[in-house]
Amino acid sequence: MSPVRGNGEASMSPVRIIAEEWRRCGELRDDVFPGESVVMPDHFHGLIEIRKGASELGHVIGAFKAAVSRRIRRGDTHVALPSQGDMRIWHRNYYEMIVRTPEAERAIVEYIQMNPWRCVQNFGGGLRGMGNPALWNAGKLGVLCSRNASRPKSIPRAAVYLGGFHSPMEKEILGKLLEHKCSIIWCPAWGLEGAACMSRGERATCMSRGERATCMSPVREALEENRMLILEMRNRAGDLAAAEQRNRFVLEHADGLWLPHVAPGGMLDRLIRELGAEGKIKS
Repeated sequence: MSPVRGNGEASMSPVRIIAEEWRRCGELRDDVFPGESVVMPDHFHGLIEIRKGASELGHVIGAFKAAVSRRIRRGDTHVALPSQGDMRIWHRNYYEMIVRTPEAERAIVEYIQMNPWRCVQNFGGGLRGMGNPALWNAGKLGVLCSRNASRPKSIPRAAVYLGGFHSPMEKEILGKLLEHKCSIIWCPAWGLEGAACMSRGERATCMSRGERATCMSPVREALEENRMLILEMRNRAGDLAAAEQRNRFVLEHADGLWLPHVAPGGMLDRLIRELGAEGKIKS
């Protein structure tokens, strides 16, 4: 059920209002064709085509911003209270760029589509992440595996899988999770910039998107589909101390643990006993 305003009319989120008014730019004008768009926490990106006719970009954008502001100020949203009349919703100006080639258009569409997961968020305590933060609130199955492990026969089901996926077998498990479109919280040995670079290339596959084919890696596909959250560890040195910090993080924050192989006397074995995590282990 949708929240309602005092007069009984259904209310909606500001994000939905912006999306609706962007679409209406084209519904109200025969020569205006709004394209790809995204609403970010503090800005908006949109691609729009204006063919030869009566409309001008400044008038279209001005009317769009005014319509959004009008609906938010009169209390159409389901925020706690209607916004104050003098509240500034938009910046006064906007940045525009003319798209001159199909290649440039494809690049801009890609940029708009990837904006949400490229938005780096601070989780506190020096922890940063990009991707879908809602995954953090789901039940998390920690995945850790000592080196020289044999391949597991199957992977247990979970709402979200949490791990650094750094050892050879963990990397193979990550590949399987991505292949089966599972939800993943990934804590790589490098920073967010390195993870973003990996998302552009490794094991890229091609698929149809609309009227064209596009190529993307499984990591990028997971990010686009809100199936992944990448967390940046404080220690990104890639050494043994960083590996211990990453394993400790998984052991402490996972709701359950799946450990295909734990080498007796190894670091993982020691951390499990040190943190008293035996009760989290799933058979």
